[in-house]
Amino acid sequence: MDKLEFTEGVDRNHAQLHAAQTAMIEWLSDPHELGKRPNKIECAGEFDFHDMHYYIFKFKTGLFGKWLVGVCGGFEEDSLEPCGHVFSDMQAYQDETAKAECVAMVEKIMAYWMKQAAEYAEG
Repeated sequence: MDKLEFTEGVDRNHAQLHAAQTAMIEWLSDPHELGKRPNKIECAGEFDFHDMHYYIFKFKTGLFGKWLVGVCGGFEEDSLEPCGHVFSDMQAYQDETAKAECVAMVEKIMAYWMKQAAEYAEG
């Protein structure tokens, strides 16, 4: 599996990328998601959205599988802890649309949690 090398003293952006990749692998490994570690994972880009930083990942579920897209983030400045915006809808990775797909996934997560908060406040 592709893995980021991580050593002490690296700049915070590298440390944040490492934290994002680790969170993405943990999320994918959950039995309710992919249920295992991806066979291969790579950072395919990054972007800022609503004053937070996000990482785009492409990953393969098996040796000969196609690349799929996922997003991890909600990092504030140099934070090493994402706010919980880690998701993949297991769609095929396409370089031209990856950022738009990731923004849509983040918006879906935000909408879900806003609805949960509204229901909690009502009940």
